[in-house]
Amino acid sequence: MNRMRFIASDLNHAFPLGQHNRQCHMAVMSHSPAHLSDRRAIVIRGPDSRDFLQRVITTDMKICEPGTIQTGALLTPQGKVLCDFLIHGEADGVILDVPASAAESLVKRLSLYRLRAKADILLDGNALVVTGTGAPDPRCSALPLRAIASGTPGQDGAQNQSDIEITHGVPAFGRDYGEAEVFPTDVNLDLYGGIGWKKGCFIGQEVLSRMKRRGTIRKRTVTLASADRDMAVGDTIVAGGIPLGAITSTTGKTALATIRLDRLEAATEPPAIDSDPVIITLPPQLAD
Repeated sequence: MNRMRFIASDLNHAFPLGQHNRQCHMAVMSHSPAHLSDRRAIVIRGPDSRDFLQRVITTDMKICEPGTIQTGALLTPQGKVLCDFLIHGEADGVILDVPASAAESLVKRLSLYRLRAKADILLDGNALVVTGTGAPDPRCSALPLRAIASGTPGQDGAQNQSDIEITHGVPAFGRDYGEAEVFPTDVNLDLYGGIGWKKGCFIGQEVLSRMKRRGTIRKRTVTLASADRDMAVGDTIVAGGIPLGAITSTTGKTALATIRLDRLEAATEPPAIDSDPVIITLPPQLAD
């Protein structure tokens, strides 16, 4: 059974199943400047900073240019996400834009992996993660521009940022998943360019490479929409009596869920929550 019977299209000319939200196919929108109170900045500088990160995190640091932002993560040896982050490239190193709840733990872990590398790792208490200015967010062109700045915090945009991310199908650490709960492919990190498949070894690389070679990447984070139902975190999506996955975050009539695509592929009935139909939209990189 072709799963496209039950999935909304991202094509400009077609919106089957009542879908009205295309994901990430628009230019960067204008957003008012705001700081994100739920994010912290880890500054990593020194002559060995990029080489050190190259052997530890998922991102290929050789293509991390000053003035750009990339996605990345530190994994467990079993390939699960310990913490993911946005990497702001600088001439003499990088700044990691990280969830505030995981910042101190990440500094400690990176410090352990640094060994003798000449790299300073500092949780900068004076730095703010701000939106509405800076470089494009690599996860989706519809998300606000993003930068690291100093000064007095202004408007807190954390809730608004969360709502925008959910609306455009972008999951987040601490909201949709926690430490060592998911593989990076479950939350689409590879689709955002956050995994350097050809860069060589990094922590957890062997597990991820094996999954990719064997074609066992089955889970993905997708967007759900409902015309009639207020969806809730934990709601289970079912198709033909088979559970596909569960909702991880919501805003209005839109939600994110991590589902099994292979089960959706085999479904003979449309997806639903408690018999109420829902519309599934794949990330555009998979839907195109």
